[in-house]
Amino acid sequence: MWIDKHKPHFLEELAVQKKKVEEVKTWFEERLKAAMDGLSNVLLVAGPSGVGKTATIHAIASNLGVKIWEWTTPTPTVWPEHLHNSNSGLKYMSKLDEFEVFVERVRKYGLTSPTLKGSQASVILLVDDLPVVNVRAAYGRLQRCLTLLVQLVRIPTAIVITNYDKDDSADFSTRCWEELLLSLHSAGACKVNFNPVTVNSIKKTLTAISRKEQREVGADSIDLITKASGGDIRQAINSLQYLCLKPHRRPILSSKERLDNVSCLDDVFCLPFGKDENLSLFHALGKFLHNKRESVHTIASDRDTFLLKEKFVRFPLKMDAPEVILCQAHGQATTLSDFLHENVLDFLSEDAIDDAWLVASYLSDANFLLSSLSGHLSRDFGAQNIIQSAAASVAARGVLFGNAHPVPSRWHAIRRPKLWEVEQSSRRNKRQMFNQMVDLPNSLTTYSQLWQPSLGLPLNGLDAERLKVAKQMTWLKKTRIAPVCMRISWICQTMR
Repeated sequence: MWIDKHKPHFLEELAVQKKKVEEVKTWFEERLKAAMDGLSNVLLVAGPSGVGKTATIHAIASNLGVKIWEWTTPTPTVWPEHLHNSNSGLKYMSKLDEFEVFVERVRKYGLTSPTLKGSQASVILLVDDLPVVNVRAAYGRLQRCLTLLVQLVRIPTAIVITNYDKDDSADFSTRCWEELLLSLHSAGACKVNFNPVTVNSIKKTLTAISRKEQREVGADSIDLITKASGGDIRQAINSLQYLCLKPHRRPILSSKERLDNVSCLDDVFCLPFGKDENLSLFHALGKFLHNKRESVHTIASDRDTFLLKEKFVRFPLKMDAPEVILCQAHGQATTLSDFLHENVLDFLSEDAIDDAWLVASYLSDANFLLSSLSGHLSRDFGAQNIIQSAAASVAARGVLFGNAHPVPSRWHAIRRPKLWEVEQSSRRNKRQMFNQMVDLPNSLTTYSQLWQPSLGLPLNGLDAERLKVAKQMTWLKKTRIAPVCMRISWICQTMR
């Protein structure tokens, strides 16, 4: 891989901002010279993925002539290996358990390894791959472990943490890293934030790599790769190598640029490189519900433009096209429609009755399109994708267009659709009814057989009355209940 082959070894080869490199270098020089009383020996290097955080630390260590001792995540344990170890009496240790043992050993005894010779004053500890935590309890263990490391470690230590966009942090596994950064910084660790790599730096790096590899790559292709990378130089280098595998294949515009340049759609080729822009479902819902627009119209002087009636005129949106946002959110049309239907009234003005009616009509059209998926079209994946996309577009654009008088922007809690609770309760009731329907004939037969005078014993008045009722129920079962049960069974099958 070119990302490994052309890894920077000197400070001059780094594409990172010079101020950030100098700041990190100065910190390591101060900690390597002498112990800093009252100061932590841990540096938090934070930033988006692919901006040169780890490469900067390696280049600085090479410049200062020190060695790096890096925490390496243990090889994952596969299931057959776990069964073999269990039979052998070996206890399974998670990656978080092993990381806790590693931190405790470093905190107490320092770095002990036959590969490290000489004084530990010429060694930098690098923690680049932290264990993944998915629950609050595991996050608490990781936080306590790193806090002890920040407070008690005696050698210069760098902890690399990748930042995630706040708007895209819908799940806990991505939100916890921001909380971890704040807690470690408050515990005394120093922090340096890396920014995305600039466009000019990425262009220079790609041009230099293509020259070393003796590949002829046009300036337009390098510009396109640079813009599509989003400041991620690792992704840009991988895209350059992928492009050079088929140099005669022309690059194309990204999906966003294709929507802005519709006239170019007939003259493009598919080349899947570029960094995907992902949005969480709640981020996409916020864009549609808040309905942020420009304050003035931008009317283009074109002969083909035509005037609209006042009730159809809307200010331009402060966002991408709704279809672009839907592609970035990767959400199902049914889920999007249910969330919009549940929460849209909170974002409409109380006096805008016509807006509420118009939004409800568009959401009804979207639900009508989705209802067709329960039929034969559900087996046709092509038709299903088209209907899903059309329904999501109708729901999103209907909310944006129908909400002509949005309320002032303020914080709103996105509620879970109550329709899901109703549907869950309905399915549970149907199952209970079906189970009772199946058990009813058997219970009647058992009750009738229980009171048959097969033993020849005399019956008192109560027993005789029960026997009479049992015979009547048996007759009803044969003449009336069985057809009704068949009818109920057919209805349940149809409703499913």
